[in-house]
Amino acid sequence: MKRVYTILFIILLMSFIPDTIKAGNQSTYTTTVYKAKKQSEHNQHLDCEGRRSPSMPLYCIISKTNGLNIVGMSEDIISYEIWDAEYETYIASFSEEFEFIDFLFLQSGYFHVKIETENYNFHGDISIN
Repeated sequence: MKRVYTILFIILLMSFIPDTIKAGNQSTYTTTVYKAKKQSEHNQHLDCEGRRSPSMPLYCIISKTNGLNIVGMSEDIISYEIWDAEYETYIASFSEEFEFIDFLFLQSGYFHVKIETENYNFHGDISIN
């Protein structure tokens, strides 16, 4: 019984530790991105009731050391874009992954990220401390 209380106490204590302390220097961010097929006349993917299906969320891991990895993506990336949180102001665009990551990690705040491949756009929000 004492062991159960000890484990519960440790879990409770861990919940009060800020994420920045747990993550160290925060060299990796994980966010959710959504995959959207580039628009054309012939790709109006509708469900059986005539509505567009929402895109499935994918995990995106952005790391200073390991680069960018979107789980389930097999295409080459053409461009990386950073927008403000409201998706109104275009901040920067990059064709190289390392330039995108270096610039992103120098920022602080809430941003919208758009990643373009030949057939798809991936977009999601990220909060940088």
